[in-house]
Amino acid sequence: MEIIPLTDEDRVSVRMLELACIREYVETIMEQNWEDFDQEVRQKLGASASGSFSHYRDAGLSFVAKESNKVVGFIFAQIIPWISGIEKAVWVENMGVDPEFRRMGIGYLLMRRLAEEGKKKGANVIHSSISPDNISSLLLHKKLNFLAEDRKIAYLDLSDI
Repeated sequence: MEIIPLTDEDRVSVRMLELACIREYVETIMEQNWEDFDQEVRQKLGASASGSFSHYRDAGLSFVAKESNKVVGFIFAQIIPWISGIEKAVWVENMGVDPEFRRMGIGYLLMRRLAEEGKKKGANVIHSSISPDNISSLLLHKKLNFLAEDRKIAYLDLSDI
């Protein structure tokens, strides 16, 4: 398993995986029918959409997890200058892992790599949105010591990384 920076070669694989993860979220957590979303709306969803991919690639804080050269996970993030009274924070836009590769620590590895690289770039915290209904995501954030008790937003202080 390798965690490497996002590249243009990953665009198609990451897009397919991100849309699959979004669809899963829409259908299981939001309890809505994916097919009810207009095709044009679906094309704009996610950080891998054509208008966003290059931005996140260039931000230098987006990574993919690869197993035997297959993309099995991703994280899209960037540094933002100010949020919620905190200067220089890493904002996690989206993260996902292929269902066949879940519960193998890939999300943890992606988030750890993000934390290490974010700290190198001078960030003070990671700011991540979490659906309170997404138990796996809550557990992952708690494992990484995010402050995420009954919150939709979780923070990780990078001074301890």
